[in-house]
Amino acid sequence: MSSPIQPTTGPPERAKVKVTIEWGDIKHTVEGDLDVVVREVMQFAARVLPNYSLASKLTFSPDYSTMVDDLSEVVKLTPEGEVVVLRPEMSAENSILLVLLAVRVANAVGSRPNVDMAPEAISKSIGRAVKTVRNTLATMTKTGVIDRTNEGGYKLTIQGIRKAHEAARSLTAKQAIPRPESSGKEVQTSG
Repeated sequence: MSSPIQPTTGPPERAKVKVTIEWGDIKHTVEGDLDVVVREVMQFAARVLPNYSLASKLTFSPDYSTMVDDLSEVVKLTPEGEVVVLRPEMSAENSILLVLLAVRVANAVGSRPNVDMAPEAISKSIGRAVKTVRNTLATMTKTGVIDRTNEGGYKLTIQGIRKAHEAARSLTAKQAIPRPESSGKEVQTSG
């Protein structure tokens, strides 16, 4: 008779990933957390394929895990997949960039089925009038940071992903630096 399964105590163990790469007569296996495995695979590729290292320095590929960290201070996703802006004082353009970046990241991690949003949904997410959103979207389309889809939605271009991530990073950095409160008046001391 087998013994009953005992419940474990403590936090659940993170899932591990195991990757084996065979290239010619070279074999490399790595196991661990996803971040560790991805980093190790990239390092292996750079050692084995020197040209890969050179090309990868020129290639922009979105780092979604970093984007999640940077975005989490300024936007949140509801369980239904809606985006909520936490900083309503941002410009309409920055708000739209960050909402569309959050949608892109959510799609990349599998929690949202698409990467685009309708102007009405963007308006609801950022708390601005639909007319303001449509005018801002038109300007952003002309500058190449977003594209209009065939269905009438809008999504970030590669350039837009980069710009939106920079905006998120900048806003997160500003929150991390405590600024002294100022009344706007100069204080004079006599001495």
